[in-house]
Amino acid sequence: MAVGILQDDLLSVPGVESAQLDGDTMAPSGVRVHLAPGADPGAVGDEVQRVLSLHGLRSEVGGDGTDHVSPEPEASVHDVATSMLSSVRVTEGRDGVVVDAIADDVTVSVRAAGAAGPAFDQAVVSAVAELAGATSNPLVRSVDVRDIGGTSVATVVIDEDGDRLVGSAIVEGGRAYAVGRAVWAALSAR
Repeated sequence: MAVGILQDDLLSVPGVESAQLDGDTMAPSGVRVHLAPGADPGAVGDEVQRVLSLHGLRSEVGGDGTDHVSPEPEASVHDVATSMLSSVRVTEGRDGVVVDAIADDVTVSVRAAGAAGPAFDQAVVSAVAELAGATSNPLVRSVDVRDIGGTSVATVVIDEDGDRLVGSAIVEGGRAYAVGRAVWAALSAR
């Protein structure tokens, strides 16, 4: 099973704010889903169970009779006005490509991604947005890296919680970090 596909499918469920896979990435031992504020836990839980079954997994109900879909939104977020995106790391391995976004050298958000193209850009946007405390997982509308007056600039257009946002950053290191900084800038402008 491709963990990136499972995670992407879980993140596409309306009301799911974040999804984390535990254990072996090829056969996860657990899945934690955090709901967006105001999401209906029952409806989201049913849809998450459907997605898991499509991937050959089954959900188990906890001892207290509840499923493992948490109605609480994820709490470890940063205020984009006072925090700083430290780095965006890309790790390629046997299980695919993983994007780590680090803010204040402490918090890390991880997303599985495709090796290049739109899936990779979406992974960077999702990881950075989670760190920045976005109210939803922003949808990438456009990522453009071009030379402007002799300077390479990354410009990102995202849809976040019904708002269209844009941010840009100079490409000083790598493309992934510049895209991450552009997303951070877009979310800071809210």
